Formats: sequence, structure tokens, C-alpha cells
Amino acid sequence: MKKYLSILLFTAAVTSLTSCLKDDRPNLTPTNSPAVVEFSSSTLELPSSSVGTKYALYERAYELDPNIEMPYVINYTGGSAAPKDIKIKLGIKPEAIDEYVAEQAEDGITLDYSLLPSAFYSIPAEVTIPKGQRMVKINVKLNTTLITDFDAQYVLPISITDADGTTISGNYGTILTKVSVKNKYDGNFTVTATAPMVDVTNATLTGYYPLDSDLVTTSPNSVVMFCNTYLGGLQGHPIKSGTANSYYGNFAPIFTMDDNGNVTSVTNFYGQGGNSSNRAARLDPSGVNKFTVSADGTSKTLEVSYIMVQNGSDRTFFHEKWTFEGSR
Repeated sequence: MKKYLSILLFTAAVTSLTSCLKDDRPNLTPTNSPAVVEFSSSTLELPSSSVGTKYALYERAYELDPNIEMPYVINYTGGSAAPKDIKIKLGIKPEAIDEYVAEQAEDGITLDYSLLPSAFYSIPAEVTIPKGQRMVKINVKLNTTLITDFDAQYVLPISITDADGTTISGNYGTILTKVSVKNKYDGNFTVTATAPMVDVTNATLTGYYPLDSDLVTTSPNSVVMFCNTYLGGLQGHPIKSGTANSYYGNFAPIFTMDDNGNVTSVTNFYGQGGNSSNRAARLDPSGVNKFTVSADGTSKTLEVSYIMVQNGSDRTFFHEKWTFEGSR
């Protein structure tokens, strides 16, 4: 159910002396392209979101675990299977991050990406596509417990550095993976009202439910609301203005829980009053205010009441139930 960004694959020229490919399909197929070695863009075994020009960027969010295995597939493309064992050497290409950031900046998109520290992962130095085969699967070992800065925008740029005499794809010879962590409260939820939303300053503003929303990790015990309904996956809370769809600007709740799942605070992602709307958030202690997670993590429910505060006064009262639909 995760919406994030859809795959945009860009084209490059094919020449006999370079490895750049021209193909606008989601992934190069073995029978319709020159014989090259490349990272697969459609068989990474996990949901992907990708944007890019020369390089595509994939996003991965993992729970805190010292033994994550992050899968990749390397393909041999061409009219036939590999004519021999093809030994492939892998390395890290930090400059690919700089190229990607610079290309996005040309479109007015500012990114603050940094290289994933080497202590956080390990990659195989060499893998082999066996003779007669078209691919090899690899796993990058990842220790997400070492990630303590939940705001960091870490990217892992893995590159095929040598392909045993076989041409390396210019588009897919390097793959960028943005790695983030998620706590046990993280996921995609359906949000319903357990009591009507009330805006004490404007009775024409009412609740907009149900909502398709994500809770995204901001710390080991807190999550922020990203709403897919109406807002397209941005931090915010939709409302109804009469019969029209609307939302509160500069307002998105952050829920913080204690070790027992009790909601201990609700704050505003955009600042506790330090925004142009002078809006903050606080917990309504009259609510259930409990986040319940099953032992296997497949069932998650948040029942919470909270208040949007504006100019120092309680303005809008929310009473909600968040029901887990799946991982984002």
C-alpha cells in the first residue's frame, strides 16, 4: 500500500565502446538487449520506489536489527545465458550520490544525502553468474541498530567494478539505496474517528475520515503522520471544510510512546508553535492513548485523543483509532 515515488527510468545512448544503454522498460530483458551485466530493477525482492536520471534510487526501511539481509539481483542480459562463469567484482561509488543529488538540484529538488557509514554494512567483494545462468542473487549485510540519527538520509551506492570482460551497464551498473530504520509502531494505517472532530473556532470544519495514512519513524519510540489521502503522502492532517476537502497547514502529529505502548505525548512535526500558523499539538489525557502491538507485529492499533493548539489556545479536538494495514 505504500505510495512513495513511482519508478522513472531514463534513457542513455548505446555505443560499442561504452556501456550506456537505451531502454525505457522497467527492466532490461535477457532476449531484447545487448549482452551486459547490470543490477536488476524489477527483481530486488522488496517493494521499491525509484527516481533518477543516470542512476535510479531505491528506498528501504528496516526495523532495528543487527542482522538485516538486503537483497539484490545482478542480471546477465542478452540473447542467451552466460556463456561462461562471469566473475563480478563489487565496490562502493560515493561519487554516484553526488551526481544524483546534483541532477535532482537541476529540477529544483534539494537533497541532503550522505554515504552510509562502512561500519553499518558489508557487501560481498565478488560474486559469480554461473555458466548457463542469467542472474545471481546477493545479500548485503546491514546492522540497523547502529543507526542512531533517525533524521540522517543515508544512501548506499553499490557499483559493479569489473564483469570479467563483459560490458557493464552504464545505467544499472551502479545502484543507489536509501536506507532508513523503522520502529515497531511504523506502518500503513486506516484512521477512523472514535468521536467527531471538533474545531471550536469554526464549526464548518469537520473530520475527514477514513484516512489512509502512514506512521513514519522519527525516533525509537515515536512516529509522525504522513497522510496519503488527499495529501499524497505528506506530513499533514486532512479535514472537511463544508463538503470540500482541506487540511490544516503546518500541522502533523508526532506520537511518542513509553516502553508499554502508552502515548506519553503528541507534538507538532512543524514545531510547537514555532511556525507561520503558530500551531502546536498536545495529548488529550481523557483518551485511551494506547498503542497496542501484537507479539509477532502483525496487529497494531493506536487509540489516541489529541488537540491542535493555535496561538496558545486549544482549537481542534481529535479522537482517533489507527488500524494497521501493513508495512509501508
